[in-house]
Amino acid sequence: MNFLKTSLLSAISTFIKLASNLVINKVIAIYIGPAGIALIGQFQNFLTVVTTLGNGAINAGVTKYVAEYNEKDSQKRDAYISVAIKITLLVSIIIGLVLIIGSHFISEKMFQTEQYHVLFKVLGGTLWLIGLNTIILSIINGLKEIRLFITVNITGSILSLVFTTILTVKYNLWGALLAMIVVQALLLFISLPAAVKKLNIQFKWQKNSSSEYYKTLLAFSIMSIVSVICVSATQIAIRNHLTEGFSLKEAGYWQSVWMISTMYLMVITTALSTYYLPRLSELTDKAEIRKEILSGYKIIIPFVLVTAFAIYLLRDFIVAILFTKDFYPMRELFFYQLLGDFFKMCSWTLAYLMIAKSMTKTFIITEVIFSLLFYLLTLFLTMCNGLQGVVQAYALNYFVYLIVMLILFRRFVFLKH
Repeated sequence: MNFLKTSLLSAISTFIKLASNLVINKVIAIYIGPAGIALIGQFQNFLTVVTTLGNGAINAGVTKYVAEYNEKDSQKRDAYISVAIKITLLVSIIIGLVLIIGSHFISEKMFQTEQYHVLFKVLGGTLWLIGLNTIILSIINGLKEIRLFITVNITGSILSLVFTTILTVKYNLWGALLAMIVVQALLLFISLPAAVKKLNIQFKWQKNSSSEYYKTLLAFSIMSIVSVICVSATQIAIRNHLTEGFSLKEAGYWQSVWMISTMYLMVITTALSTYYLPRLSELTDKAEIRKEILSGYKIIIPFVLVTAFAIYLLRDFIVAILFTKDFYPMRELFFYQLLGDFFKMCSWTLAYLMIAKSMTKTFIITEVIFSLLFYLLTLFLTMCNGLQGVVQAYALNYFVYLIVMLILFRRFVFLKH
């Protein structure tokens, strides 16, 4: 399956997710408002960090090694799967206990009140389910079973729509946050039976596994942990800065335009994770890598340009449909946010090489530097240009990141063999 076919299947999944999110966003906007959306963004970042740590942050490594050894060494492939399950169960149980024990403290730090402590207990108790689901999806991805992978994602979108709508209407912010946990946990009961039925994989518990498997998977763990912590910590810091420097409502405007970017870019980001990572992992010839990247650009650049331009022209209509009139001031943030999206997608196509080729040091250095740069640019530009400075910082940061990626990987992009 090539990048175009993967993108088309991703588009179907994304369309369903977008339709689902249209309803979810509208419900949340009506019942919670801009300030509530800012708090949801804060919890989302925390949830991303915890769920990534909960499976040992090895999902990218599982995808890579399942793809690499699927055809040439099934025993080695199954050994990686066994080790991945062991790591996930151990780490998720430990972190889950920490969340349960420290639920009151974490709630106070996250929301300035202990009234949400039950959410963190629920998260702690279900973290092992969420972690195992992530591993199952990584295996499906590594086997390049794109249709099955996307089917599970579509099911998740439908579950999210149902649970988030019901719980938000009934319990407002508390319900919306609870739904974010419950849906991820329930997905295991869909992904695991589907994987067992459809795939020729034996989920064996191998008692003695070579330390080699642990070391190679944990190398990916370091990259994933650094990436998630950098991205999430940066967003939390920026959201806190906007809340303190402007207001919680204006932080909600930024969170809302960020959500729009996330939704429409899912077509590309899903295709990159489901097609590019396994594909680049198995390629060794630089000419083939170069060809694969260039073929991706032929799809990514036109898609992002056309979609971003359409969103900019229809921004008033989009705000009215997705949110309420209280969100109208966010329309001023669209131009630089969409420009940043373009630079982001162009750079990410190259950045996936660092994961696929286990370039751990380079990946960590660039993640830390550009997360810090995004925050510092935000501080400076919001001081100069107000709230619009945060999206200007986003665009400028990814423009510089794209230049760095082109320099780092010029041998893959420009050299012919």
